[in-house]
Amino acid sequence: MIIAVINHSTLITDDQVQLAVQACAAQVQHHVSPHWGVRPITVVAASRKQPLPPGAAVIGIFDDADQEGALGWHTEDSHGTVYGKVFARPVLDNGGQPLHGALSVSAVLSHEVLETYLDPAVQLWAQDGHGVLWAYEICDPVEDSTYEVKVAGQPVAVSNFVLPAWFDAQAPAHTPVDYLEHLQRPFEVAAGGYAVRMHAGDTPQSVFGQTFADWKRPGKQHRLARTARRTPALRPAEAAQ
Repeated sequence: MIIAVINHSTLITDDQVQLAVQACAAQVQHHVSPHWGVRPITVVAASRKQPLPPGAAVIGIFDDADQEGALGWHTEDSHGTVYGKVFARPVLDNGGQPLHGALSVSAVLSHEVLETYLDPAVQLWAQDGHGVLWAYEICDPVEDSTYEVKVAGQPVAVSNFVLPAWFDAQAPAHTPVDYLEHLQRPFEVAAGGYAVRMHAGDTPQSVFGQTFADWKRPGKQHRLARTARRTPALRPAEAAQ
């Protein structure tokens, strides 16, 4: 799998996007792939004027969100094409930066890259042992925390992410459930995090941490949000191949 990132934004430069993409590629290679036990993928910056790599998933960076409160999303269309969007203006207008800090365009890009990597079709679920299914979103539960990856000596913010044990109700006590070890147990949502869950056969619902930003909530309820895109035709969560 290849994820190609294209900059359509006037608010973040191509050079900044290149740094963000390199940080995401390093994160996939050195952090996510080893912890998840899956093969790494290629993440590249692509030009609007050049042909894309065959079969690539495409994530575009744009100025303005297509729904209130959204920072980014990805999906799969009816032809099996995986694509996503990241929005710069909501980040910058709410005090964020292009490449630094918990609220940054690079961290949002990392979020979408990682979730595209492990659930490109937006359809995997895990059971918590109590009749509740949780969406396989590896950044949502900890989306309020980030860390830095050095690119050419420059720190670039990327998203924290949960580990396989977060989705395992039988995980032994004290098993790390997220990369930065902020959470304590499976299916826990950070104070500034978010998750999608449902009882089998019901409509998926949003779960918000107690400090989840109010300005982001409308984006989670929009028809393009993961809550809405998740299909009732469920299949058990499985490791990415």
